[in-house]
Amino acid sequence: MSKSTSSLETFDFLELLYMLSGSGKTGVLAVYRPDGLFQCWLQGGRVRQIEFGELRGTEATIKLLLDPRGRFHFEDGLTHPAPQMDANLDEVAFEVLDGLPEQVPPFDGPARITAPERVAAMRWTLQEQDVLRQIEAQRPLSDLSRDPGIRRMLAKLVRMRLLSPRKSRVARLSVTVTRTVRGVVVIDELILRRWKEDLVRPPQHIAVRDEAGNVYTLPVRSGPDLGAQLLIPTDLLMRTGLRAGDSVLVRPV
Repeated sequence: MSKSTSSLETFDFLELLYMLSGSGKTGVLAVYRPDGLFQCWLQGGRVRQIEFGELRGTEATIKLLLDPRGRFHFEDGLTHPAPQMDANLDEVAFEVLDGLPEQVPPFDGPARITAPERVAAMRWTLQEQDVLRQIEAQRPLSDLSRDPGIRRMLAKLVRMRLLSPRKSRVARLSVTVTRTVRGVVVIDELILRRWKEDLVRPPQHIAVRDEAGNVYTLPVRSGPDLGAQLLIPTDLLMRTGLRAGDSVLVRPV
């Protein structure tokens, strides 16, 4: 074979397709196997034709992904003479993954949508739209996965790299006593802004963990130019047992 090829044993085929599609490539991705030739034609990153022997489209891709082996080569610049498809790869992948063995989401806590613009470009049923809203509202995947159909949807979104665990940021701050407020702690507004971006809502409370492992849940507000300080009024300081100068870990709850 004159063309330089690589083995699928060292590549995730779906991720390979996403890499080519995301780069806006035009050409044909060919996979050479003993049982036939698989070809996926791209034009400007969109899927225009998929062939595997007599199979076309979704069925051809499912056959390959059920047994992802062979050697592949991407021929840049080629176009199919009579394409029968014109779809973005997300639409194709979402349908193809229905034909593979069922998987479960690899995490069960709150999740975040990694590429809202890609999700917005896809076609969703009313039920799927409701699931997406619940994801944005931070409902844990363990709750959503009780429905088998929703569990499959979530697993597909994870496989497509459209869903990932939502991880709240943790800050290490130094306790500072303040007499300017009562009943609420104050942290830098930039920290709260980052947490709001992660949580898609402004946090109302924080968890404060001291060096001994004690955790205190306290109401919070923002203040300008505080840096790594955690301002605590005297009434909360007495309630928690924290002391000025203590180094604590802080996260939103």
